[in-house]
Amino acid sequence: MKSFVTIALLVVGSAVVLCNPNDPEMRGYIEDCNKEHNVSLKDFHDFMEGKLTTVPDNLKCSSQCIMVKQGIMDESGNFKPDVAKAKVKDDKLVAAVDGCKDLSGSTPCDTAFKITACMLSKK
Repeated sequence: MKSFVTIALLVVGSAVVLCNPNDPEMRGYIEDCNKEHNVSLKDFHDFMEGKLTTVPDNLKCSSQCIMVKQGIMDESGNFKPDVAKAKVKDDKLVAAVDGCKDLSGSTPCDTAFKITACMLSKK
């Protein structure tokens, strides 16, 4: 369970592994999606620092929002592996996309979270 939480901690902040979170456009996606899904700065930092023992739905939905803005998922939660692979330069991440592309959750937000957590576990 601890390793899953560790993986989960990277999800929102890394915004799905596929883009540099230090990129200004990516930072904008993170800020916009956190605001849209009522993820406070404190909650976001607590999440990133491992202070949350569960991953709330609003953080999962922020992850999905970021993936949509990146163009690698649609609003219905359909992951676009070909688009995702075109964005990565690392062979391990391409393999991770292939290994995680068929995961699905009970909601689009949950699907985004599961795919991201899977990819991070393979990075």
